[in-house]
Amino acid sequence: MSKVSAMFEHSEPLLCHPERSAAESKDLSRRTADCRFVGRQSLRQMPIIGLTLLALALCCSAAFASSVVTESTIDGGGVHVTSANYAIDNSIGGIGGIASASADTAKYGYIGQLTEVVSVTVTGQPEAVGVGGTSQLSGTATLDDGTVAVLSGSDVVWSTPNEPYPILSINGSGVLSPANVYVLLPAMIDGVVDGYYLGASNTTTVAIYAPDGIGDGIPDWWRQQYFGAATPTNNLDCATCDFDGTGQNNYFKFVAGLNPTNPASVFVLTIAPVPGQPSQKSVIYSPVLVGFGQNYTVQFTTNLVGGAYTNLTGFSGPQNSGTQATVTDLNATQPQKFYRVNISLP
Repeated sequence: MSKVSAMFEHSEPLLCHPERSAAESKDLSRRTADCRFVGRQSLRQMPIIGLTLLALALCCSAAFASSVVTESTIDGGGVHVTSANYAIDNSIGGIGGIASASADTAKYGYIGQLTEVVSVTVTGQPEAVGVGGTSQLSGTATLDDGTVAVLSGSDVVWSTPNEPYPILSINGSGVLSPANVYVLLPAMIDGVVDGYYLGASNTTTVAIYAPDGIGDGIPDWWRQQYFGAATPTNNLDCATCDFDGTGQNNYFKFVAGLNPTNPASVFVLTIAPVPGQPSQKSVIYSPVLVGFGQNYTVQFTTNLVGGAYTNLTGFSGPQNSGTQATVTDLNATQPQKFYRVNISLP
């Protein structure tokens, strides 16, 4: 009804304007009042014009009736009210449990699907990788609503206690690159990988090995590094060859971590007395590689002609100083005793 009155008052000056002189229009307030009075009179006197104005007012009222007022979205105590002229959604409370409307979801008092990470699982594909290859790290996160989110390598923060050996590096996309390891198939060495995502963490391992395309016990990377080819090309780069003439062949130099092209790169073993301890002997050997998989075992025999070597017992050590190690034989009482160091890989 208020809308009809507004339309009528706006139209009244058009009705009364022809009946007023120019002098009378100076008093704006009196003219407006007169126009309203004449307008009501004119409505009774001119029914056709009045019906026209009323129709105009109803048209405007019909347009207004189609409007919708939305004040909020969803909550725990919303009210939806409609009438012929309007539709309105009211919001008056918080969520208890889960509520949804259209594409929105409210849970535990929050608008939207808000969740927290409960746990993370990380993996590497492939799980075993050879030197020269890569393993793609990724993971999955379990959320507090039971759903699982797939994590790419770049979503997770990666670290490893085994860098730079046997894991050379892990880049920002989760690509793991192995170091040049001394472990040949079927043996492998495990690299430990830690993954962190939004406060949750998990650990996995990636097995690393050195491919041996020839099968002679020397990995491809070692022969490529020192001789420029992964396969033997002459009588100097084979496993039993002695390229630099030191008396230690290429296979032994690989196992011992030596440079096969440098005559000064040799494995040295010396025997020395222990001051003040005539029944003891020091077995000193170098170089020693720590953390690359080599195992060093001191062995002895009392007969070089036909005696077999056995592992030394009753010793102390080894004591390492840089790349040199010392093992003390606490029972060196035999008239003659010969020592050697066995170097092995997993």
